Order: sequence, then structure tokens, then C-alpha cells
Amino acid sequence: MKIRTLLILANTISLSVILVFLTISYVQMFISTNIIILLSLITLGAGILSFAVNLMITSPLLKSVKQMSNEAERMAMGDFNVKVTEAGPQEIKKLAANFNHMSTKIEEMFDELRESEKFKSELIANVSHDLRTPLSSIHSFVAALNDDIIEDPEARKRYYETILSETEKLGLLIEEVLEFSQLENRKLSWNPHPTPIDKLLVETIQQFERVLQEKQVEVKVQYDEDLPLVPLMPVQIKRVMTNFIQNALSFSPDQTSLAIKAGKDGETMNFSVTDEGKGVPLEEQASIFQRFYRVEKSRNKAGGGSGLGLSISKEIVELHGGEIGVESDGESGSTFWFRLPLEMRKEER
Repeated sequence: MKIRTLLILANTISLSVILVFLTISYVQMFISTNIIILLSLITLGAGILSFAVNLMITSPLLKSVKQMSNEAERMAMGDFNVKVTEAGPQEIKKLAANFNHMSTKIEEMFDELRESEKFKSELIANVSHDLRTPLSSIHSFVAALNDDIIEDPEARKRYYETILSETEKLGLLIEEVLEFSQLENRKLSWNPHPTPIDKLLVETIQQFERVLQEKQVEVKVQYDEDLPLVPLMPVQIKRVMTNFIQNALSFSPDQTSLAIKAGKDGETMNFSVTDEGKGVPLEEQASIFQRFYRVEKSRNKAGGGSGLGLSISKEIVELHGGEIGVESDGESGSTFWFRLPLEMRKEER
């Protein structure tokens, strides 16, 4: 039964009861029949007028409810860009406002879901391509070595070095995808412990020893003396530093230098990696750490990575309660930095 029907039925019953009791009251007053008829007609007219006024007052209420019902049907059909008029009594206004807020939130959630699905599809395609390229190279070089086609010792050495380089790329790509999956699904637990910064920096740089020699890149490491132990997850923070250094090497020419710094500033520990590369375009700096931001494809290909490194770094730093950013004039050189709190924080995720 509709609300309008219920209101009409309720008003009709109320008016009927009032008319019956008033008629009985008029008869009991021992007044003439003509006056009783007149009073009854006046009462009936007043009742009809009251009924009409009641319908006029409740009409906006019924209109608002009907509008919300229609818009809810649209939402059920998949159209979440709906809004209702916030009018009528206070309760109806609040209901309409809550309805609009709900539709906005649902639309945002579905937009994020669609963006996530689009990103994952692109990620699968990109990762498949990035896996195919080094695998093809490894297969070709291994086949040549296995068939003893390459007899020159120097050439064989270059082949082995290329195979090693390609397997390192594969390992890095797989690690990025796995770590991104952990962060995406909130499976990375918060488990920090006091860590010496100098040891962390040395261990991170050692991973790039061969690449640094090949590119003839000079590394300048600078950190304060007597640095305090910092509560962090060393494996994950190494990942951040690795991503920064990997980016710097990918987008910097040979025979340049990298400056890696760490130092205490008040209640935070600051880290930075500065390169002499092409720089980060100004229009990309505000978005480069976003989870689903896709940088220029040519830059991705040049770097040979999945494009997940910086978004992973941002997730890790924020998990530690820190901040991350980049400074660049957009033409030459970049400084990627992050800072972590020195005090232990509780896991909030």
C-alpha cells in the first residue's frame, strides 16, 4: 500500500469518527433539527477543508519519498550519478542529504574499483611484456652458449654477464609485483626494530656495485656521525632506497654521480638520493607517487621496470608514519627523499 493511500485512509477514518461524535453531541444538546443540519454541514466542510490542507502539506513529503524511490531504482540499475532534492521537513531533508552522500560515496567506490581493474589489466600486460623480453634474451644467449657457437672467451664472458643482468631484472620485477600485492592486500605486517642507518646504506649500495662499475657512476655517501638507531623495517626501507637508486641509474647517463644522504633533523631521520639525470617533469611531480599513476611509457621502457617502484616506496614510507617526495627543476637532476619518525609508532593499519 502506498504512503498516499495510507494518509488518505487515516484522514478519512479520523474525520468520520469526529463527524459521528459531533453529530451525537449536537443531538444531545436538544437543539432544532435545522441547526443540527447546519452545524453538521459546517463540521463536514471544515473536515473536507482540513483534509485538503493536509494533502497540500504532505504533498512535498510524498514527492520527496517518490523521488528517492526512483533514484534508488536508478542506482540498482548501475547509475550512481544520482541526486535528490533536499527539501521538506527536517527529517526528510536529513534523509535526502544522507541519500546524496551515500550515492556520492558509492560512485567514488565504483570509480576506484574500475580504475583498479583497469590498472591491474595494464599491469598484467606490462609485466607480461617485461618478462618476455629478458626471457627471450636469456634463452638466446643460453642456446648460443650451449651449442658452443661462441668460442671467443671475451664474448662468452659478455654473454654470461648479459644473462646475469637479465636474471637480475627478472628478480627485481617479480619482487616488485609480490611486494605490491602484499601492500595492496594489507598483508605486510608492521614489525619494526631499531636499525643502524650506516649499515643499512652500505648494504643497499653493495647491491649496485656491478652496475655502478659498468656505468662508471660515482657514489657519494654522506651521513651524520653517531646517528641513533631508527625503528624501522630494514628490508622494506632497503626496498625504498633500492627503488630510488634504481631510478637514478635508469634515467642518468654514464660517468655521472649519485649523492646519497642520511641525517637526523629534529624528531625525524631524513634520507635522499640525488642524481644528474634528465629530471622529473614538473607536471608529473605531484602525481608520480600515486598508486595508479602511469608515467610516460617511454620512461618506463627506458628504466626497464614495472612502474611500481615509487608507489611501493610511498606505501612503505607511509606505513612507517613518514613522508616522501621529489625535488627537480624538470630539466636536469632530481632529488628523491623521504623522512621517518625517530619514535616508535603503533601499527594502525
